[in-house]
Amino acid sequence: MMSALEQALLARLAATEAQSIAFLQSLLRAPTPNPPGDTRPAATLVLNALRDAGFDPKVISPHPEMPNIIARFDAPAPGRHLVLNGHIDTFPADASEWSRSPYSGDVVDGRIHGRGACDMKGGLASLTLAFLHLHLHALRTELRGSLTYTAVSDEETFGPWGARYLFEHHRELMLGDCLLSGEPSSPSCIRFGEKSPYWVAITIRTKGAHGAYTHASGSATKIAGRVVRALETLKHLPTRAPDNLLAMFRDPGIAAQVDEGCGIGHAAAIPEITLSLGRISGGLKMNMVPGECRIEVDLRLPIGLTKEEVRPHVARLMADFPEASWEEISSPEHMPNWSDPDGEMMQILRRTVRDDGRKPPVPVITLGTTDTRLWRFAGVPAYVYGHTPETMAAADENIEASEFLHVLRVHTLAAARYLMAGA
Repeated sequence: MMSALEQALLARLAATEAQSIAFLQSLLRAPTPNPPGDTRPAATLVLNALRDAGFDPKVISPHPEMPNIIARFDAPAPGRHLVLNGHIDTFPADASEWSRSPYSGDVVDGRIHGRGACDMKGGLASLTLAFLHLHLHALRTELRGSLTYTAVSDEETFGPWGARYLFEHHRELMLGDCLLSGEPSSPSCIRFGEKSPYWVAITIRTKGAHGAYTHASGSATKIAGRVVRALETLKHLPTRAPDNLLAMFRDPGIAAQVDEGCGIGHAAAIPEITLSLGRISGGLKMNMVPGECRIEVDLRLPIGLTKEEVRPHVARLMADFPEASWEEISSPEHMPNWSDPDGEMMQILRRTVRDDGRKPPVPVITLGTTDTRLWRFAGVPAYVYGHTPETMAAADENIEASEFLHVLRVHTLAAARYLMAGA
């Protein structure tokens, strides 16, 4: 049986569905690609919505084109503090690859189109609207505690001017008892942890030679290929993750639901080191033996392995290639991170999704990196529930309108349930 507050929230959400979709469309029509990272067009829309609701939000802009927005309200009764977080910037978009403008915001055949629809202007719109609905005086009086809303810039470059800056300089504004994010997860999954990037740049140098004189010099590009094959063996390193974090993904039913929501192969990649050869540059001319080649390798470390543990293995492999030098280029703050997969917010989200008529989502460790890591590093449980990531960063990015409205209902009710339960 739903409470009177929950019923009132659902009635209000149902009555404002058209306005909710229109708000998301307006965000999609305000380009915020990163790079270059100018989020002011969409940030203005968020600020206007907050100010129209009576807020005087804090705007913190360590970079003049990358504002960060924070708003908060306190319920009449004391209780816990929930933080909502979304980011305003998106991946870039090449219009020549799209079938319509990347910033159209069009709704076609029940799908909302535009760069950032799933990553993560859909989630940002949902969290913004949830915050505003919960702030209504007639509803707010039944809540306990505090609700903070954060909309940040520069997430796509790990937040030097966004969430990371705020944690370094305005930490007291960011902390709470729990974080809810709207990053893409799919309605089938709830993210509770993340693998960590470990980026390595390798430069191979040889004497070089005429292309017909392959006996005169080793080929830097051929050696680079052998280096990559050697690094691929890192995937067999054992991990020491707590068994309750990984055992669930050995369950065929859970693994199938993870793959259904996040893409085939996601579950299998969770416990392994993966390698992507992100960039390669070598050679001056087709008929020359290359004397130099640089490769940049994206290793993703699972929970149970740290950079400190993997680094000696990289050094051991690289010792077999005297022509190569290497350096780490990822941020030293990155490490695998997780919250309790059985935590209270996880249970609230699962129950709320079920109450909205969908199959309860399963916990998942994401393969990428989000700002939620910063809350986990600070000891704050952080969970992600958002849209299907199928077209994330791809041409013709889009989400189902019905899925957007579902996520909005879940964000709103889950936040309300968390605050109503806090004594």
